[in-house]
Amino acid sequence: MFLFWINYFLICVIFYLIGSIPFAYIVIKKKYNINIVEAGSGNSGAMNAYDVTKSKLTGFLVFLLDFLKGLLPSLLLLYGLKFSMMINIAPLIFLVLGHNFSIWLKFKGGRGLSTSAGIYSAFNILFVFIWLIIYFISYLIKRNVHIGSTIATVLLPVFPIIFRDELVVLNYNYTLNSGYMEFFIMFSCLISLVILTKHIEPLIIYFKKTK
Repeated sequence: MFLFWINYFLICVIFYLIGSIPFAYIVIKKKYNINIVEAGSGNSGAMNAYDVTKSKLTGFLVFLLDFLKGLLPSLLLLYGLKFSMMINIAPLIFLVLGHNFSIWLKFKGGRGLSTSAGIYSAFNILFVFIWLIIYFISYLIKRNVHIGSTIATVLLPVFPIIFRDELVVLNYNYTLNSGYMEFFIMFSCLISLVILTKHIEPLIIYFKKTK
């Protein structure tokens, strides 16, 4: 049992380090010789990569790399190691924490959306589609990406409750453990909080401007 927890701790550290890989910084620095954490919003993510470079291809490349950074480790954890959902929570959260607070960027990073989308796609791609629908509806109403992201992220833990029957059947025939949905909702709450921590500042700026 002691050996299991040592290995579990190492998995969490590895997932954090994987999440910390600053693809936006690497791509923008190599291609444009720009330090993305000192340009635009200072956010090391796909949106700021696009804003800084005005290149849709560059923005999409950063999104794809950050998405895969969430998807591939999650697939390994869920369908390779096959832990219970309770055990899965910490490594998956550390993936997003690594992206948002990268050790390689002095704990700066992105906002966690692309990496989280990769993680949820490992469970069921419908989560991502529902999130996008709510995001676009919110964006069309307020015309602000941060408002749209915040509303969709706040509602993220509600998805498995409302769409339980549709979403309980996961990709790749993942076997449900006892108490799975309760722990999945807990996971969704935690990942939402991690994402929202990086939206506080832009929301404050937005509401100050609208006063």
